[in-house]
Amino acid sequence: MKPFFQKLASSPSQSVIFYDEEKPHFSVPWHFHPEIEILYVNKSSGTSYVGDGIRRFTEGEISIIGENVPHWWKSDAKYYDGEDTTGIKALIIQFNKEIFNQNFINLPEMQAIRELLGRSQRGIHFTCKSRKLLGQQVIRVFQETGIRRITELIILLDMMANSKEFKYHTSIGYSKTINTYDFYRFNKIHEHILLNFTRPIKLEDAASIANISPTAFCRYFKKHTGKSFLSFLNEIRIGHACKLMIEDSFSVSRASMESGYNNLSHFNGQFKRIMNLTPSEYVSAYKSGNLKNSRTLLKKEKDALMASSAS
Repeated sequence: MKPFFQKLASSPSQSVIFYDEEKPHFSVPWHFHPEIEILYVNKSSGTSYVGDGIRRFTEGEISIIGENVPHWWKSDAKYYDGEDTTGIKALIIQFNKEIFNQNFINLPEMQAIRELLGRSQRGIHFTCKSRKLLGQQVIRVFQETGIRRITELIILLDMMANSKEFKYHTSIGYSKTINTYDFYRFNKIHEHILLNFTRPIKLEDAASIANISPTAFCRYFKKHTGKSFLSFLNEIRIGHACKLMIEDSFSVSRASMESGYNNLSHFNGQFKRIMNLTPSEYVSAYKSGNLKNSRTLLKKEKDALMASSAS
């Protein structure tokens, strides 16, 4: 399914869009828009699709999604077939990062929020106690009007920026690499990778989807991602393996197989190259809370921030 561009209309008296949604189910399919989005699911359950990430969501879910990142909150089937007639309730905030004046956003006190907006390019969902506290703050935002509402929004962003209880929606290999003009063409390639990365993908097959020669495809892909097709594919696979080992407690060998590697030695080599850690070291570092010691992870976070500030 192709994500569609959503143009949001705001009132002339508002710089931020606020939605208080109550309906039978989430109805907007996979889409993207230039606004940053904060979504608090007050009532519902289903599956979220953000970039290359797929995960379950339940009541209390709260996320921040960066600009132009494709996303879709899909309600469970019971909301569509009438089994659950209570419907869904969600509070949604959408804003363009340009609402913050350059002088204001560059204040030292705004550094954490500035970095949060950069990190939101991978989509962030909050966990543990932060989920509840942030949800309560979202409700406070909606209880206010005018400048008080904007003040509460800044407080919400600051709380998100300083929370340590979060996970990314997307894999470490995912990045927002395309502009709106070329979105649909490149999306065919991206979708092909996401649907097939767990099995062999030939360069020639990807090139045929773009309707260009393999040589031209290599140039096209490098221009849009800054990476070769194979490097991009391996980062998607390794990112998926990381999620399997951390979130689903898969063994290294099983994560390797489930991520498209039939050779464990090759998987270990690619993992070490991309993550600067072996799979076992990665899992140990995560469990001990020392994952930030990976130079590669730190570099990728820095690259994400730089890309955001440049866009």
